[in-house]
Amino acid sequence: MVRKVLASKNITLVFVLFAVIVFFRLLNPYYLGVDNIRSILNTMSLAGMLSVGLACLLISGQINLAAGAEGCFGAILAALLMQAGVPWPVAVLGALVFGALSGLLTSFLCNVLNFVAFIATIALQSVYRGAGMVITNAQNLPIGDQGFWAIGASTYFGIPAPFVIMSVLFIIYGFILTYTRFGRRVYMCGGNPNAARLAGINTKRMHTVLFVNCSALSALGGVVLAATMHAASPNNVFGTEFDAITGAVLGGVAFTGGKGGLLGCFIGILLLSCFNNGMVGVGLASFWSLVARGALLILALALDFFRESSRQRAQKSSVLKAV
Repeated sequence: MVRKVLASKNITLVFVLFAVIVFFRLLNPYYLGVDNIRSILNTMSLAGMLSVGLACLLISGQINLAAGAEGCFGAILAALLMQAGVPWPVAVLGALVFGALSGLLTSFLCNVLNFVAFIATIALQSVYRGAGMVITNAQNLPIGDQGFWAIGASTYFGIPAPFVIMSVLFIIYGFILTYTRFGRRVYMCGGNPNAARLAGINTKRMHTVLFVNCSALSALGGVVLAATMHAASPNNVFGTEFDAITGAVLGGVAFTGGKGGLLGCFIGILLLSCFNNGMVGVGLASFWSLVARGALLILALALDFFRESSRQRAQKSSVLKAV
């Protein structure tokens, strides 16, 4: 039983998370202070919201590298609507509609024009980021609606509202992936697309739903960050999709599809946020943080490769024993 527990990817991640926390606490006496813990929770909220949609896409065998740019543009659109006098709930809805339409566009490029998702979303990333820069003249757009600020400033029993929103999303989507027919189809699409088609699953329709979902959640993440900052920025959300992907893969989501879950993804995002915050807290320059994040992404992909290789060897071994 002990061997099985130690072999669990999630338990291993918890041990690594504990080691990271202890390490940075020894270097920085304020690391576990209340304010810093709130900062960690707020920071991980954005990457966490993006990782929910991205993890579902990765499990299905697809990817969306435009998630960060969609979050930026969604926040900019919401800010422009509020500056024009539109009530903030309608402005937020407008950002979510943009996200959904962006997901439909990605689906059209991939399912109808047969673009590879990696290429299609890289192109859309450039389009949305450039458009955001042009619209804002590369400047932040201030938001003066205090009702909107409450989305980012409120707390529940001392826990920041963005973290609560992210946690609710993890719970809902974790339940869907684990206990529903739709969730099982997501795993089938990523694990064995041919078998999924033979079983009567419309894989293109499934990917369309997941692209729309991912882009809408990305726009929501951008809006929540704008509420926290009281402004929409053309830069802040951009690049966060790599943190989301890194956390998901660290948490056991297979880059090739068909494997993983949102519990491991949550732990991976928390680990990444604790690590990034710790590096800033000990006074390392920001560019070292970029180096470390890139190294973590490489490590996560390497672990995914070795996990997949080990799984394939185990399958071959079982087949040979059966023969």
